[in-house]
Order: sequence, then structure tokens, then C-alpha cells
Amino acid sequence: MDLAAITLASNESARIAHGLDLVTRALTATGTTVRRDPELAPRSSDTLRMLVGVRSADSPIGTLEEQDVLLYNTGAPGEGGFYLAHLPGGLVVVTGGDDAGVLYGCQELARVITRTGGVPRDLDRGETPDMTLRGPAIGLQKTEVEPPRQVYEYPITPDRFEWFYDREHWLTVLDELFEHRANVIYLWSGHPFSSFVALPDYPEAQEVTDDELALNAATLSWLTEEADRRGIWIVVKFYNIHIPLPFAEHHGIPLRQPRPTPLTSRYTRAAIGAFVARYPNIGLYTCLGEVLQGDLYGQEWLLETIIPGVLDGVDAAGLAELPPLILRGHAIDPHPVVTAAREVYPRLYTEAKYNGESLTTWNPRGEWQEQHRFLASLGSTHIANVHILANLEPFRFGAVGFIQRSAQAMKHRLNAQGLHLYPLFYWDWPWSPDRAEPRLRQIERDAIWFHAWLRYAWRADRDPSAEQTYWTAVLAEQYGSEEAGAAALATYEAMGQIAPLLVRRVGITEGNRQTLSLGMTLSQLLEPEAHRTWPDLWQSHAPGGERLQEYVERELRGEAHLGETPIDVAADVRHFAALATRAADSGRPHVRLAAGEFARLRQDAHALALLAEFYALRIEAGALILRARSQAFRGERTDIAELEHAAELIEASVAHYRDLADLTDATYLYANSMRTPQRRVPFRDGRAYGHWRECLPEFEEESAALTAAVRSVAERGWPLPGSGPGADVVPFRAAPVQVRPGTAFDLDVGQSVFSDRSMLIERVAPELAGTRAFRMPVERSANGPADLELDLPADAHLLVGYVKSPDPQWLQVPDLEVNTHADDQGGLDPVLRSAIEVSIPAARSDEAQRLLIDVHAFAFTAGRHMFTPGPGAYLVLGAVVADQEFTRRDAADASVGPPDLLQHLLAARSAEEVTA
Repeated sequence: MDLAAITLASNESARIAHGLDLVTRALTATGTTVRRDPELAPRSSDTLRMLVGVRSADSPIGTLEEQDVLLYNTGAPGEGGFYLAHLPGGLVVVTGGDDAGVLYGCQELARVITRTGGVPRDLDRGETPDMTLRGPAIGLQKTEVEPPRQVYEYPITPDRFEWFYDREHWLTVLDELFEHRANVIYLWSGHPFSSFVALPDYPEAQEVTDDELALNAATLSWLTEEADRRGIWIVVKFYNIHIPLPFAEHHGIPLRQPRPTPLTSRYTRAAIGAFVARYPNIGLYTCLGEVLQGDLYGQEWLLETIIPGVLDGVDAAGLAELPPLILRGHAIDPHPVVTAAREVYPRLYTEAKYNGESLTTWNPRGEWQEQHRFLASLGSTHIANVHILANLEPFRFGAVGFIQRSAQAMKHRLNAQGLHLYPLFYWDWPWSPDRAEPRLRQIERDAIWFHAWLRYAWRADRDPSAEQTYWTAVLAEQYGSEEAGAAALATYEAMGQIAPLLVRRVGITEGNRQTLSLGMTLSQLLEPEAHRTWPDLWQSHAPGGERLQEYVERELRGEAHLGETPIDVAADVRHFAALATRAADSGRPHVRLAAGEFARLRQDAHALALLAEFYALRIEAGALILRARSQAFRGERTDIAELEHAAELIEASVAHYRDLADLTDATYLYANSMRTPQRRVPFRDGRAYGHWRECLPEFEEESAALTAAVRSVAERGWPLPGSGPGADVVPFRAAPVQVRPGTAFDLDVGQSVFSDRSMLIERVAPELAGTRAFRMPVERSANGPADLELDLPADAHLLVGYVKSPDPQWLQVPDLEVNTHADDQGGLDPVLRSAIEVSIPAARSDEAQRLLIDVHAFAFTAGRHMFTPGPGAYLVLGAVVADQEFTRRDAADASVGPPDLLQHLLAARSAEEVTA
């Protein structure tokens, strides 16, 4: 047919107009003339009639349904879904459950026309997506903090975010996302409002110039319109409680606001209301945790500040219905918050992380699975968040089989209805970490990452054999031959297993404080609890199995092993590394296009192989060291030859790491996208230790120290001089401090540490000799957080005692996984473990309960401060000078059990590592 007549069966929205344009261009390319008819034309042998529009009972599409002419063989299209049918009489119907569905139907029809040269007469099919929301997060955030601002706090200006104003790049991103039917972009910011709206009542809150504010508003409005044409909804994410720096300075309040105040609530409500009124088509997405103590104040802040602000904006904009509000289930217990909020705001969507802040398994389980299922059961849209990907940085990831299984887990195991996808190198968007000129952009370098997740969010359950054929063809088009495409796919699939296997079995955390690709120290591998492990890593984000310590103990007891073990993982990562490098090497001669990118993929495969061998050797060595340690504690003979072999394995692991540093010198600028002090594993400070070359001397020194220690054990026996518990202890140097409320007392045996409960000191570490502590009532914390007011004449560390118990009556140590600000003052890790032992008398003296107390040190400058640690009782143990050095040893009584061989072997390295 030489003529196509298109008739609309519904209003022409921006999305439908864009879809019609796609179809028109596709038809025109075949030599067909296209016209628009207001009414459906009569049948004609030379005219292809097209009826396009949203399904509606009172439209021509509804009439065709009533007449049994339009029959939905694959089911009527639902939300975001489409249906295409070539009906008798030369009538082609393109319909959908909504405007977005019609857009995708037009997109699919245009593809069919381009591929076949026309509209097949037997066309009759449709699709509705599994997930109603599908799209990436893009951070309006930086890789480094800008003091005095805190993490996440970046005013939106051209000098900070040049890419945000680059409309050409945005169009590339939008077109790429539309190609794979993404329908949302989540823009992340700590506090976006002060960069996009002016508040007459709070002029001091504006963080950008008037010209920048106008530019920001124009850019965001343009982006919203361009995204909407492609069926993409813009959502802006913000944290709580964050306030603008000039607002804090104007009112003389701290920038960090851990709880609501009337001032911050009034301001935030006004800011949200103004934003919703100014940008009514943009969604809001809120995180109640982190800075705000979510479990204490999250419900109050959401119900009394955020939701009222949204409602104010709805009224001001005259919206007919409530816009969706997304609540992030992070750093809070979402159950009571969501339950209460839905009563006043029914269009509340929810979100929770898929595998924490890494990609670890396609079979999530445990408490996190149950949280997803609960949130999904509420009847709203629940979103699974593929977050941060700290263990995958900085390498490419295109294991499409892994991704498909993960999407299936979201659908079947988590009951999720939405996908929230982080880029592979989130904090440095839009750039990739590759050392290349010009810099590579993530939307191009990681095209397969976005493509695969969006493909399986649309429909997860696809035939694996057909998918292999599909992806081979995709990569063959990229690299110019089927052989190169098949090799690239095999490389991606094998590479993608390595990092997930390693982090879930031997990692400290799935959070972004660990950069897995930079390695782990022996202390982190063999005594992970000293580095604050995150148990969800293996309890929810890994299949059942054993940690290294469990593996060794079962071996010694002759017991059968359970599930996945570290030794299994060592073998598996070697296996997948060999597959990846072999596939990449075999594909290189067949590359006809994009040779530079294939070379980078091949280099990634070889880098991951070196990393896999580094870890495998350390796992094997660690098993030998832990075996010797366990034998020592049992009073059995330690096999020095095994320790010597362990030292040789560690030396070999460092040789592979040295090769890795050499390789990545030429391929990567740095390994981690967040280059801040929150990066702590393997070494503190992601800026100072952001590349393998910077970490290599630390691993070389560790290997040398271990070799020397083993040699000393072989020659002189153990414990080694100066390495045992309590060796060379020097008392801390006290600093003056006034604490209110609190009564000063000497920290001596027999003293009670609380004023309203008898908890008597049984033992005090010698480092605390002469320390003046402050006694407070335990019950003070029962009615809320027990804040303190401090007066310091000079810079100092406040010493705080944490009772080692999970009982919520005691203050719990925060986690960087749920609170990025948890270590802003350096108090996250204990500076002295088991420093104090106390007893709680009981009715019978032989039933007295004993508790151990760790000491943490929080850095303060001279002056007056509020210490606001959160709920639960704690001890205030005085202050020490600002330059106090901490050994961070375990001060438990050395007479209990035999000396710890592991501690002796690692003593020199561990002390340096934690004080770096």
C-alpha cells in the first residue's frame, strides 16, 4: 500500500505524538505516504488504515472490542502495556493501557516496519511489563565532600554539574533509555529544593544565584518535557533532615539536624510545597534515615512535615489527584511508618535495596526478603533498588544471565513492581573510570548494563537459549562479527560471577565502605568482626554457607560442610576467571568494529583474573592460619610448616596484586567512585587509597610483616615479644572537659558506672588509668535520646563507652551502611575493645550478669557542643588530647585462654591499618 491514514482514538498527548512520529518516519522510509484523518476512513484497497489510542469503552477501540473484531490473544494491555493487531479490511490497531502503552506500541510497530518493510498482515500480539517502574538513578552528587558541607550536600551549579545543563547529552541518555522502555529517572540529591525554587519567606535558604536558579528551573522543565515525550517520569530524591548551608549559618544552627525542630520543619514544608507547585509533574522520593534518626523521628517527619508540604503544593497547583510519593525503606523500620502514612497519603510507593549496596546473589533471602514482601503486600507500587554496586566497581558488568535471574528474583521472590537501577560508577556520573581520552561516558561504556536490566524489568521470564542468541546478536553488531559477539558474551557472563562470589562469602560488608576490587587485609579476612561486619551480607544477600572461621572449625571437627564455603569460592572464581580470559583472548582476532572497547573488555577480564587469584591465595592462606590458631587454643601442636606455607601464599597473592596494579595503571583512573573517608576497606580514605598502585605498598608491608612474624615464631616460639595483649600499654593522656548532665567520678574497680543502677566495675584497662568519667542515670535514655552538652577548652576526643549487647536499652554503634555520617567524628570503630568489665548484682551473687564495654573516641574542636548519639544508655569516660594515638587492641584479660596466635601474627600490621 502506498498510503497510510492514521486516526486517533484518544487525545494526543506528548507521548502519543512522539509515538506517531516514530511510526510516520518508519512508514515514510518505505515509500508510504502518511496522512492524518480525524475519522476512521472507509475500507480501501490502496490505503492502510491505522487506529491509535488508549483503550476506552466509549472509543472506536472499545467498539471493535464489543464487536469481537479486536481480540486480545495475549491478554488486554495493562498499565504501560500495548497491543498491535492487523484486522480485516486493512485496519491496524495500536492501543495501550495508557499513553505510555500507546507510545511503546508505536515504538514496536515502527521497529516491525523497519525490519520487514511494512506491516505484516498476521500481526497480532501485545506485551505488558512485569514492572510498572523501570529506570536508573542519576546522582546530582560528587565524588568528594565540600567542607563545611556534608556528604550529599551540593548546590546545583554549572561548575559542579556541567553535565546537568548539557542538553545534547541528555537527549542521548533519554533516547537510549527509551529504546529499552525505561519510564523513570530518579535524580538523587541531598537537598535539591534550594537550587530549584525561591522562597520569599526564607530568602536565606537559596544556595545559588538568581541567574543560576533561573537556569536550573529552565533546565529541569525542559528535561521533564523531553523525558515525558519518551514516556519517562522524572523523580527527585532527597534526604532528611538536610538544610542549606546559608540557612544554617543565618539561623546559627548546626548543619547536621538529627531530629525535627519547629524551624527546620516549617522551612522544609515550605520548600516541598513550593517545589510541587512549581514542578507538578515531577515525583518526590524521600529517605527518612541516615542523618535523621529514622526509627525515632521518621514517622513524625513524614506525617507532620513532608506530606503536609506535598499537600500544600497540590493545592497551590490545583492538581486533581495526589502525585505518587516514594518512601525509601533505608535506615528505618518501614513497617510502622508506611502503615501510618498510607492512612493519610494513599499514593505512597515504597522502595528497598535489592542486595544492599552491592550485587551479590540472584537469590535474596532472610529478613530483607521478608521486608520486600511486606512492602509489596500493601497494595501500592514497591520498587527494588539495585544500589551503589560497590563490589563491581570499577569494572564492566554484562553478565546478562545474572541480571535476568536477579530480575526474576525481584518478581517472584520479592514481589517487586519496580526497578531502581544504579549506574556502575554512580558517584562520578556521567563519566566512567577508564583511563581514556576523551573520557568515556557511562551511558555508552555500560550500555549492556542498562539494556539488560531494563529488558528483564519489562519481562523477566524469557527462554535462556533464545536470550543467548539475542545477546550474541547485540554484541555481534557492536563488534562486527558473530564470533566476536559470542566471545564478548562469554567474557561478560564469566566475569560477572567473580565479584559477587567473593564479597558474599569473605567480605566485610555489601556496603560502600568496602571497595572489593582493592583487596582485603589479612586482619579483615581472618578477624572480620574487628572491622564491623554487616551480617545481612551472608544472612540475606548470599546463599546459605560458611564464613572462613566456620569452615576451619568444621574441618578440625571433621564435620560435613554446609552450603557455599570460602574454599568453594576460591575454586569457583579461578574457574570463571579462566573462562573469561580464554573467551576474551579467543574473540580478539574476530573483532571488526569498536576494537578499543573490546580491548578494554579484555583488559577487565585479565584484571579480574588477577584479583580472583589474589583472593583465592589469601583464602587458602587464611584457612591455614586459622587452623594453626585453633590448634593453639586447644593446646595442640602448631605446624610451623603450614604457617610458613601460608606466608608464601600471601607473598604470591601480593605478586598478583602487583601485576594488577601494573595493568590498571594503564586502564583506570581509580577504583571507587565515592572517594571519601566512608571508604574504609581495605584502607581508610577512598581518596588516598583509590587505586591499586596506592594500596600495593600496604599489602607488601603486610606480607613482609607476616613472613617475619612466622620466622620469629619458628625460631623463638610464641607469644612474640611486645605483641601480646596489654603489651607496652601507656595510659591515655586526659584532656579537660565539662559534661552536662553528669557527675564526675574516678574510673576505678568497685565504682558504679550509672547513678540509678548498680553496675559495678570489675576490671578497667590500664589505658584508662586516672580517667575521670561522668555518671548519668540509665533511665534518662528510656524517654528518648540522652544528649549531652560539652565544654572543651581545647580540641579533644570524647571517650564514650558502648555496652557490648544487642539489647536496645543500650546505645548501639551506628553503621555506615545506614548512616553515611556515622563516622564524621571518628567514633565508629572502638579505640579500645573490652576495656571495662562491669557486673550487675542479682538476687544470688553467683548469678551476677557481666557485661563488656568498648571505648569509642569522638573528635571535637574546642568550644561548646551537643553530643547526640541516638537512643540507648552509654558511658561517658572523659576526654583525651586531640593527638592521642590509639592501638585499638582488645583489653580482655590475657589470662583467659592461651595467647592468640592470630593476634601475634597480625599485631604489627593491624595496629597500623586501623590508625592510618
